Amino acid sequence: MKTLLLCLFLLNPLAAAAAPPTGPAALIHRELDKLVALYTDGFSSNDAQSRHVVFGSVFDTERQDAVAFFSLAGVDNSNVDFEYIAIFAQGQGRDMSAMKGPKERPFHLVTTAMIGNRGTRTLDWKTARISRGQIVVQGTRWAEGDAGCCPTKPIEVTFKISAKLIDELEPDQYPILSESEAPGKPAPKPVPRAGKKAGDK
Repeated sequence: MKTLLLCLFLLNPLAAAAAPPTGPAALIHRELDKLVALYTDGFSSNDAQSRHVVFGSVFDTERQDAVAFFSLAGVDNSNVDFEYIAIFAQGQGRDMSAMKGPKERPFHLVTTAMIGNRGTRTLDWKTARISRGQIVVQGTRWAEGDAGCCPTKPIEVTFKISAKLIDELEPDQYPILSESEAPGKPAPKPVPRAGKKAGDK
């Protein structure tokens, strides 16, 4: 009986989706817990289904930095939700604890910002593409006449961040996080199925 229950659990996609993150992702999720606690107004909330973490070389091609997206639902005790981005730099593993000095954290927060909310725009976090100093994400913006549930205007948002944070920043590199928005590609229209011909089964 226990074996049967275990098999059913493993085959259940909802159970698999609820599995806690491990490795570097688990570290980032713990950092997100702290950010959620800072951003919430007491009404809004966040769960594991309202987060997405992707790794890539944002600052240094030798390391895997982390870009996290998350949202808060129920802001101001309403049906409004806010979306955020948080960018973390991976540490270099420096450890001076043997000399009673500090030990570098595996990841540290570089910047965070609110990037969308219901009624303006929402981003499809799973489309995020990372390159050095840049994160590109597809999304949709609410057009005039759109229902509150369903934005229809495709957009592409490019976040740019200085990749030289380990060096001295130049004055023109501030603010370190900026963004631009451009029209996105419309979603492909479904191809209608051909009608049955006489004699088809």
